[in-house]
Amino acid sequence: MYTLMYLNSLRNILGKTNDEELFPCIRDLAANGLVLERFTDDDNIPSRQDVTQYMAAWFKYVGLSSDECLEWMIEYCIFMLSAISSSSKSRIRHSTKCNIKYIYKSDFTFNCLCEKNRFKATCESKCPIYDEMSQRANRKEAVVIVEYDEKRNDHLATDEIAPQKRSIKEEYKDQFDKAIEFVQHQLKQSVSKKEIVKLLNDMGFKTRTGKNWSYAILGIELKKLNSNKERSHG
Repeated sequence: MYTLMYLNSLRNILGKTNDEELFPCIRDLAANGLVLERFTDDDNIPSRQDVTQYMAAWFKYVGLSSDECLEWMIEYCIFMLSAISSSSKSRIRHSTKCNIKYIYKSDFTFNCLCEKNRFKATCESKCPIYDEMSQRANRKEAVVIVEYDEKRNDHLATDEIAPQKRSIKEEYKDQFDKAIEFVQHQLKQSVSKKEIVKLLNDMGFKTRTGKNWSYAILGIELKKLNSNKERSHG
């Protein structure tokens, strides 16, 4: 279902003088949600959690408060994103609150990647942050190319020129690092490990091998983390 209700409510929150901060990708996602028809069978379709964190990061980027973000996001997630989620309304509401709290408390930044955005949302070169975000995207791509070239050179030196498939741990590394950052923040807030496990799963975080979190897995990862800290200080 396509609707302008949530887009118009965003315009009201921003005010007419700040309408330029309603970037094309945000306008698209606010009005249409995630349009599944834009993805092929081979594409990795983003989850509700991905869209939620992206939108929340935008709220933070343009200087809107977490309360303003929460008020808008709750209804948006329930109404617009329920089609890509199997969770109940109460679970969506709870995980949305957790996601927003995480985005605003962490150093998570808004990075759209322009035309390469994972949501296949509308992107326009006249967007006020297009140049900034395009440069970021190019820098990120350059890093990937350099890393690939280094690996390729290693193979050339040993006559092993075979395509390397990313391992499961490499596939989940970025989100796993964010999960550990979230865990550390929650521990500082004296949140119990049992509750942290629930929050991690509610927010869609996966373990380093792409599995759901459990109390035992969290304990193992915290031991590894503490052990690495001790070695680095040793």
